[in-house]
Amino acid sequence: MAEAAFSDGRKNNNLMARIQDVLPIACISSLVLGFAVGGFLADLGEADWISSIVGFFDVVGTMWINAIRMTVIPLIVPLLIAAIAGSESSRSAGTIGIQTLVAFILLSICYAGVAALSAKGMFSGLTLDQSVTDKLRASVHAAEVPTGDASITTWFKNLIPINPIKAAADGTMLSLMIFAIAFGFASLAAPADVRHQIVNACRTMSSVMLVLVQGVLLVAPLGIFALTLVVGTKLGGAAFSALGYLISVQVGAAFIVSLALIAIMVIWGNLAFSKVFIGAINPTSVALGTSSSLSALPAMIETSRDTWRLPERVYGFVLPFAVSTFKPSTAYAWVFSTYFLSILYGISFGPKELAFAATYAALLNATVPGIPGGGMIAVAPLLLALGLPLEGLAILFAINPITDRTATAINVLSNLAVAAILAAIQRHAFTEGSDL
Repeated sequence: MAEAAFSDGRKNNNLMARIQDVLPIACISSLVLGFAVGGFLADLGEADWISSIVGFFDVVGTMWINAIRMTVIPLIVPLLIAAIAGSESSRSAGTIGIQTLVAFILLSICYAGVAALSAKGMFSGLTLDQSVTDKLRASVHAAEVPTGDASITTWFKNLIPINPIKAAADGTMLSLMIFAIAFGFASLAAPADVRHQIVNACRTMSSVMLVLVQGVLLVAPLGIFALTLVVGTKLGGAAFSALGYLISVQVGAAFIVSLALIAIMVIWGNLAFSKVFIGAINPTSVALGTSSSLSALPAMIETSRDTWRLPERVYGFVLPFAVSTFKPSTAYAWVFSTYFLSILYGISFGPKELAFAATYAALLNATVPGIPGGGMIAVAPLLLALGLPLEGLAILFAINPITDRTATAINVLSNLAVAAILAAIQRHAFTEGSDL
């Protein structure tokens, strides 16, 4: 009986693995097919049967978006609380742990800040007809996010939720995030057994929600096809040029960031350019091929140990901690993605919105679930907070198999850069100490 259950479980795992392998191709195909069919229907006119088809797929796409929205709060909030409340164990790592945390926060702030400052210029070449964006915006289902007085004083007043349960029900994600952060830090002051219970409960809930999220993402090709078909009837041929523009911005940004990281490792990591280049080839190749920082971890360790000769006490802590916690590339990717969606849907997006997107992306990229497409789930609260339509997630998720590979490579290079810099700091401190 047990053997039969084990065999069934192994078959299910193999089936899931096969589905995950073809899912990126299916998503891209659904995107292209959805826009193509939508554009074709738009060219046929406004017959009743066409409206019925578009209405049907609008319902299907909305159901998929609602399924994503359903998972956001019970996934992101426990992840955030567990990350903060469980950080007590990292204190034993001492100085290197604090340095790693500070380094990745500064790196993420730098990525997000540069993206916010350059977003307008990067997308200056993307223009869409006003009538197209008006039709597209009119077709969006309004998110249940209260607006009220939009003044800056009211915005600050509403940051602290009067009722966290109501904040969760209303979808006011920023207020809910602040409550989760406060709860996580308060847990650090609780007795050890209480804190462990909180961390275990949050991790248990997150694990279950990850299974549910994976189920929602498995039907992503259907949801993407449905939503992009509706968008295609509004955009027509402009859809493909707009998507191509976004992909080129994301890939181009990754290329520029990679050059900057190499320069940082040479200058502040005290490594020869040839060593940096040779050492980075294998980890980044794995990242580009698998879209997984975890898969590139052995190659990162091999580079740090054998090619760069970094101290084990540095790379042995920094690399596993970074791979499991930080996704610094999302800091610039989320800023560009939200700015793109504001152009696509014709929504005003000024300096205040860019600053908010940059701050959110810099400080909360650690909430990205470690599953394929997890970044698209984690960016949902940002879209809600900025008043951008969640329907845009279908577009971001569909091109994710392309952009995620370069983003993963940036994560890997960022991890290596932080390890190299901290190793240089450690060597410098040791040298000064020996001189004394």
